[in-house]
Amino acid sequence: MHFIELDRVSFSYPGSSSPALRDISLSIDEGEYLAVVGANGSGKSTLLRLLDGLRLPSSGELRVASRATSSEEGRKVALRTVGLVFQSPADQIVSSSVEEDVAFGPENLGLPRQEIRRRVDLALAAVGLGGERHRASHFLSAGQQQRLAIAGALAMDARCLAFDEATAMLDPEACDEVLALLDLLVGEGRTVLHVTHDMGEACRAGRVLVLDAGSIVFDGKPEALLSGALGQVDAIAALGLPEYAALARALGLEPIARESAQAIAERIAEAYLRQGENRRAGSGLGPASSSRVVASPSVPAFELRDARHAYLRGTVNERVSLRGVDLAVPSGASLAFVGRTGSGKSTALQLLDGLVAASSGELRSFGLDLSSPGLDFRSLRMRAPLAIQRPESALFERYAGDDVAFGPRNLGLSGKALVERVREAMEEAGLGFEAFRDRQTRGLSGGEKRRLALAGVLAMRGEALLLDEPTSALDQAAAASILAIAFDTARKGRTVVFATHSMEEAARADLVAVFSDGRVVASGAPETIFYDAFDPAWGLRRPFACEVAIELGARGFELDSRPLTVSALADAIRVVATATGAASATGAATTAAAAKVSP
Repeated sequence: MHFIELDRVSFSYPGSSSPALRDISLSIDEGEYLAVVGANGSGKSTLLRLLDGLRLPSSGELRVASRATSSEEGRKVALRTVGLVFQSPADQIVSSSVEEDVAFGPENLGLPRQEIRRRVDLALAAVGLGGERHRASHFLSAGQQQRLAIAGALAMDARCLAFDEATAMLDPEACDEVLALLDLLVGEGRTVLHVTHDMGEACRAGRVLVLDAGSIVFDGKPEALLSGALGQVDAIAALGLPEYAALARALGLEPIARESAQAIAERIAEAYLRQGENRRAGSGLGPASSSRVVASPSVPAFELRDARHAYLRGTVNERVSLRGVDLAVPSGASLAFVGRTGSGKSTALQLLDGLVAASSGELRSFGLDLSSPGLDFRSLRMRAPLAIQRPESALFERYAGDDVAFGPRNLGLSGKALVERVREAMEEAGLGFEAFRDRQTRGLSGGEKRRLALAGVLAMRGEALLLDEPTSALDQAAAASILAIAFDTARKGRTVVFATHSMEEAARADLVAVFSDGRVVASGAPETIFYDAFDPAWGLRRPFACEVAIELGARGFELDSRPLTVSALADAIRVVATATGAASATGAATTAAAAKVSP
C-alpha cells in the first residue's frame, strides 16, 4: 500500500471554466523526495492543498495513510499527516510573536508544555530564527517570514512535509540551508514534497513531477528529465534547464543531475585540454571589461548619504534596518540590490520611494531633499512608483483593467487618454488589453497577477521604476518576461532599481549594490562585483557562469573574458578552444547544441 494515492482525481474551483487538476493518478511512497514543477497556474499549489486535506477532490479518490480524504476521519488524518508550508508565508502566520507562532500548532495538538518547548527550540534552530524568538512576527522580512512558516510546519512533526515555493524569498545561503534541511528530513524517513520553479532545486529530488494545465506530463527521475524529456514536450521545455545542464548541452556534453561548478569545470577541462594546450599561468580570466556604459549625470536619480533607519525606534522592539548607507543611483541606469534576507534592501527601496523616512542622514530623489518641509510625497511617489514584495497582494479592484487604471486616474487622466494608458501598460506587461481588461483579478493565475501588478506600476509612467523581488515564485517564462520589461524600461531612459536574490538576474543590471547588515558594502559593475570584489562573507554566491569560469582558470583553461551568463561562458570556451586548437570531445555537436541554450 502506498503512503499517498490519487486515483483519477480532478478538481475545479467554484466559478472556474476549466479544472485546476485533470484526471490525476499518482502514488507516493513514504520517505520519497518528490519535486513538483510546472508553469504558474499548472495546478501545483492545488495538488498540495488536496494532499493536505484543505481541499477535497471534485471527482476521483485521494487516500493519505490508507484513509480516503472524502470521509471526515480521512480528512483529519491528512491534515495531521501532511504539513503544508504555503506559497505566501503571511497566510499561515497567526500569532503576534515568532515563538508563539511556532508553538501554535503543537498547542492545538494538546501536547505537554515541555514537549512544545522542545519542538519550538528545534524548529527555530533548524531555520536560523533562534535569535528572533521574541520578535513580533509581522515585523520580520519576507524571507524571515518564510523561515517562520517552515518552522511552524516542522514543529508539527508531520510524517510528510509539503513545501510550496519555500525558498522563493530566501537569499542563496538561506536557500542552501533550507535545501539541506529537506535532505535531512528525507534522511530521517519523512516524505518531502517540494513545489518549485527552480529546475536546479527540482533536480536535487529523487523524483520529479511536471504538471501542465492540471495534467501530469512527466513523472520520473531527474536524470531522465535532463537527458531526454526536456525539449520533447513544449510544457517541459518551457521550464528551462538548470544552469549546469544548460552549459553541458551548449558544449555538447551529457547533462548530469546535481552537477557542481567544480565538477562540470573538470569535465570541460578534460574535453578541451586533452592535448595539454591553453595551459598558461595567471588568474585564468581575461581583463575586467564591460560593454555597459552608465552615464554620470550631475544630478543622480537617487542619492543616500549616511542614511539610517530603524523600525519602532525608541521602543523595546526597535529594529535597525539601515546603518549608514551611502549610495548614488545614476539616472537611466539599472541597479540591482543583492544581499542576505533582512540586510536592508527592501527598506532602502522604500526610502527611495518616500514610503518610510530616514532616521538620520540625507536622502535625495530627483534632486529633491526628502527632509524638506512641505515636500509633496504623493507627487514624488508618482515619479518613482514601487512594486512591493508579492505586489499581487496589493490588487484590490474587481476587474483587471480597473486595477491598472487606479494610478493614472489619480494622476488626473480620464476618458480616452486613460483607456489608452491602461492599454499600453497592460500590453507592455504581457497582458492583452482586450483579453484581460474585464477578467476578475481573483481568477488570475499567480503569474498573471504579478504581471497585472507590474502593469499598474508601469501605467504611472514614472521617471523611475522600483521593484522588490519582482520574479519570486514565478516560472522561468514569466520571470524572463518581467525582467525584459524592467530592462526595456531602463533602455528607454528611465531608472530601474530592483532587489533580487538571483545573482543571474543581478548580473544583467548595469550596476550591483551589495547590502550586508544594513550597509552597502560594495557597489559597481557586475563583472567587478562577482569577480574581483566578491566576498564569501556576504552570504551570496556568484552567478554559476562565474563559478565555472574561475574553476576553469584554476585548471589552466584561460578565458579571454569574464562571462556572467551560461551562453557567454559557452561562447568564451569555444573561442579559446578554437584559437588554440584544443581538442573537443564532441566536435560539431557542440555548435548544434549551443543554439538551443537560452542566454
